[in-house]
Amino acid sequence: MKINRWISLVLINLAALALVSCGGGGTAGTTAAAGTTPSGTRSVLQYTPNQAAWATFYTKPMAGGVNTSHDPDGVGWLTPASWQNAQWNGTIYNPELLTRKQLAAAICPSGDQIRGIRAVFYANKPFADNMNPTKAEVDEWHRIAINHVRALVGYTSPARQVKKDYCMFARALWGQERKFTTKWDAKYPGTVGSAYGPCQGSANPHCGATFIPDAVDQAPYLPAGHPVCAMQAGAEGISSAPKSNIPWSIKWSRSFCGFLASEGFWGGHVGPFFHRETFGFSFWDNNSANNNNNAILRAKWSGRLMNNLYIDPDGTGTMY
Repeated sequence: MKINRWISLVLINLAALALVSCGGGGTAGTTAAAGTTPSGTRSVLQYTPNQAAWATFYTKPMAGGVNTSHDPDGVGWLTPASWQNAQWNGTIYNPELLTRKQLAAAICPSGDQIRGIRAVFYANKPFADNMNPTKAEVDEWHRIAINHVRALVGYTSPARQVKKDYCMFARALWGQERKFTTKWDAKYPGTVGSAYGPCQGSANPHCGATFIPDAVDQAPYLPAGHPVCAMQAGAEGISSAPKSNIPWSIKWSRSFCGFLASEGFWGGHVGPFFHRETFGFSFWDNNSANNNNNAILRAKWSGRLMNNLYIDPDGTGTMY
C-alpha cells in the first residue's frame, strides 16, 4: 500500500506563546469526558472530549474489506512477515551512534510500524472490543505506545513515562475546532490566520494553537470539577500523515515515524515524544465523504521538559 506523504508543519515552541494546561481555580465542568471503560483487566478514563467527532474513524477503516479490526492483525496491508520483521529484541537504540536514516529504520521498519508495537498491543490488550475501541481505550493506548517508543531509546524510568492530561486533550480539540470550523468565531474574534484565530481562509496550519475558550465554554469538554485550563509552556505538532481509514492501533504511527525520518531524534516535532511529561491528541477528519481523507493529528505537549540523555553529534538539537 502506498504511504501518503506526511506533512511536517512548523513546531510552535510555546514557552512564550504558551499552551493550555491544567490551571488552578475556575468553574467546574458540568459534562464529562471522564467516563470509565474497561480496557483489558483495568478501567481507564476518557480524556478525548465527548465533542470529538470520531464516527468516520470507525466506519472508514472497515469500508472495502481491507481491514478487519482495529488491532495490528486487523490491518489488511501489514502482513505477518512484516510484523515478524518489526519485532523488538530489547536492543536499546542510541541516537548518538546511529545516523538519522539508521535510527529511523531501527525504530520504524515501515511508515506504519513501530518496532515491537504489535507485541506491546497484545500484551496490554488495550481494546476490550477490537472492532469498536472506546475513546478512553484509544487514549490509553496512545499513552502506552508513546512510552514504548521511549523504551526503545532506554527511557524507562517512572519519571520519564508520559502522562495524559485533560487540558492537553481539550486544548488539541479546541485548536481543531478553531482551525476547521466557525464554531468559536462569533464569540471570540481575532486576527484571521493568527495562532489565536479565527482561521477560515488561512493557510497557517497552526492557526488556533493558542486559542482557549473561557471557563463557561470549557466546562462541557472537561470532567466535572476539573480546574479551568490555563496557559502553560509547551509545544504543538501537527501532521496530516494519519489517514481516516487507518485502524486505531497504528493511526498515530505515521506521524511519529514521518517526523523521525525527516528530522531525526533531535527534531522539533520528535523531541516532545521523548521528553515532555504530558500530552493530548486530537484527530480530525475534514471530509467525511472521502474514505482516504487525512486525519489531521494535532498533538499538544506540556508539563516538565525532561533532559535529553543523549548528546546531539551536530550540536544543533533544541529541546521542546
